Amino acid sequence: MKILTLLFAAFPFISSLFILTFMTTLTFCQDNTGVGLPKGAKARFGKSKIYQLKYFPDGERIAVATTIGIWIYDVQTGDALDLLTGHTGPVTSIVFSPDGNTIATGSEDKTVRLWDVNTNQLIATCDGHKDGVNRIAFHPNGKTFASDSEDWQIRIWETETGNLVKIIKSNNISAIDMSYSPDGTTLLIIGQHSQYEMKIEYWDIESGEHLETELHDVKFNSAKFSPDCLSLAGAGGNPLLFWDVEIGKLVKNYTKWIGDLKSMEFSSNGRYLLTASNMDRVDVWDVNTAKPIVSMGHRDTVNTATFSPDEKTIASGSDDGTIRFWDAATGKLINEITAHLSTEIYSAVYSPDGSTLACGTESEIRIWNPQSGELLNNISEPSCDVYSIAYSPNGDLLATGGTSKKVRLWDTKTRRFLGSFSGHKDTISSVAFLPDGNRLASGGGLNKQQTKNQKQTNGDFSVCLWEIRKGEMYLIGDRLATFTEHKESVTSLSFSPDGKTLASGSHDKTIRLWDVDTGTSLKVLTDREDAVTAITYSPDGITLVSGSRDGTIQLWNVKSGDLMLPPIEEAGQVTSLSYSPDGSILASSSEGNNAIHFWDSKTGQHLQTFAGHTQRVNAVVFSPDNETLASVSSDGTILIWDLGTLSH
Repeated sequence: MKILTLLFAAFPFISSLFILTFMTTLTFCQDNTGVGLPKGAKARFGKSKIYQLKYFPDGERIAVATTIGIWIYDVQTGDALDLLTGHTGPVTSIVFSPDGNTIATGSEDKTVRLWDVNTNQLIATCDGHKDGVNRIAFHPNGKTFASDSEDWQIRIWETETGNLVKIIKSNNISAIDMSYSPDGTTLLIIGQHSQYEMKIEYWDIESGEHLETELHDVKFNSAKFSPDCLSLAGAGGNPLLFWDVEIGKLVKNYTKWIGDLKSMEFSSNGRYLLTASNMDRVDVWDVNTAKPIVSMGHRDTVNTATFSPDEKTIASGSDDGTIRFWDAATGKLINEITAHLSTEIYSAVYSPDGSTLACGTESEIRIWNPQSGELLNNISEPSCDVYSIAYSPNGDLLATGGTSKKVRLWDTKTRRFLGSFSGHKDTISSVAFLPDGNRLASGGGLNKQQTKNQKQTNGDFSVCLWEIRKGEMYLIGDRLATFTEHKESVTSLSFSPDGKTLASGSHDKTIRLWDVDTGTSLKVLTDREDAVTAITYSPDGITLVSGSRDGTIQLWNVKSGDLMLPPIEEAGQVTSLSYSPDGSILASSSEGNNAIHFWDSKTGQHLQTFAGHTQRVNAVVFSPDNETLASVSSDGTILIWDLGTLSH
């Protein structure tokens, strides 16, 4: 810390400097697609959203809490050494024990997990919170630790075994930070008491009794106790305040707005404060003057920043997908780890030749090489969550639909935008090319937040059929037909292999079959219980399979309209369906258990379940060569599954 103090003193002129030295920095370019894979997977693309960073006590490694687990990186090389998995939800907090032998991680899955620092093996799972775990704090002696949740309970656990010691029921306080006093006798909790008041609670650790509460007329959305617990930094309705805990008064403040602070960390001697904000910046503050002395930048919200053990280096993690390492004294960017993409992935499709995998995300189309895992291209889709994506049969065109309410066409070779089909008045949930490639269908009205007990009463529930004209370039053609018989959101579309029939599934519990040439309704198939969330034709065109929100899959004889098998139960809330190219296997994805299920398409027998995502699986697609299946998820990752491991 002495070195850091001297360096800060030597560089007072950088107090107003905002350093963006991206071009001169070494970026780590490592292949991490095979690290920490679940059983049955052969690759993972993307490393998911960053929530928190912490250096290992030796300073040689860094732990990164993310949506899918805890990544362990070598600080010098940027190599991913391991991925600790087991949490079934995003990991939002990570803390090392005082002796440096244990990592405690808290997750939205309502648990705390303890890991051995030396082996990376799971020691124990602490289960009992009724909501996601937000914060963890170790007792100074390291024998116990506290965890905080939105259930307004502080649970004290034994570090060695993970056993519950006691429960402290906070007085309806939404905690922002908690810390043990240096002597370990008291637990301090700070939180927002009301819209305009902050509360500090003091609890006796031995007895679990509430000692006192302090109310202060100030609003904090984020706060951090100093190491000695005598002061705290906070931000909320005001920019940045430094508060004396002993006398209960504001002692210093910074008046300029610096955005919403996502994380705060004091240096070991309490003289400096490190902050990360939604204004894409990292700042080091001099606590005595309440002024920034070093500033560093990202391209998006910075969720976390931390000092290295010797406090010479700062690491920061951002929604721009990077972990950046900075010189703490100068703010100079040292190096960077990439590929922590933070956006949800909603849709996916293989190109007809299998050479690329296109995925729809928040405001982007991402094109991957499915063999190497290389991200080939990012195509911007301004102000659009891309809920559906489709290749034309010859692979020359890519169609997308989503919250822009427009179907957009793209040239797959040049990545050039070709134009939009306009006419829908609501979100577009599904797009599909006719097998001849000359026409395109789109379905409207999807409300992603709609729940089982909510019915949409207005919106665009239409299915549109569009012409694609060809000349020297592809041109947007006319709307050929509009089908308006659905009463709620259209969730999925599928053309029969011969191109004569279009099937549409809807939240109104029906599947409708349309004659493509005449625009007439051919048949209505009614789901027995719940909204239809996915449909697809079998490769031979004889069967149409549908999945519903109640977790059932039904196989229909297209000609007769009868069920070919009893409904397949317990598939989870179905989000996507896909037939293998040879038609023998049916894959389904789900939201409830975030899993991929495989079924025998002739008998309906369950073959296998692949699990590895931590959030809703939005789409599954077979590769054209029938060797792999790609799944995409709201956890921001793509998993490539080896179908050779599938048991028949």
